[in-house]
Amino acid sequence: MRQRGFTLLELLVALVIFATAGVAIMQASTNHMRALLQLEELTIASYVANNQLQQAQFSRTWPPRELEQGEVEMANRTWRWQMRATTVPDQDLRELTVSVRLEQQPDVVIYQLKTYVGRLDE
Repeated sequence: MRQRGFTLLELLVALVIFATAGVAIMQASTNHMRALLQLEELTIASYVANNQLQQAQFSRTWPPRELEQGEVEMANRTWRWQMRATTVPDQDLRELTVSVRLEQQPDVVIYQLKTYVGRLDE
């Protein structure tokens, strides 16, 4: 009577195939999680930038200050923002640029947004 089964070589080949597949799945899930975290950071940073530009557009101060900066707490993190006002050829307009960074990485700009504001006639 002859016994049937797998040889040691067949088992090793199967093990290598499953290990390779497991590593590929782990890398894919890690990359997916990293992309989700990056997307979350971009989304929250865009909220911070939009909020600052909305406040600047409703401000009655003319001309806007050349440089403003501050911090805001959102999604359990501290975000640093900086708004720079630049003159343009039209004296009734200013270009506003908001840059947003995480407090833990002050040298890395995560999001930047630009708009124009005009002088409000009263």
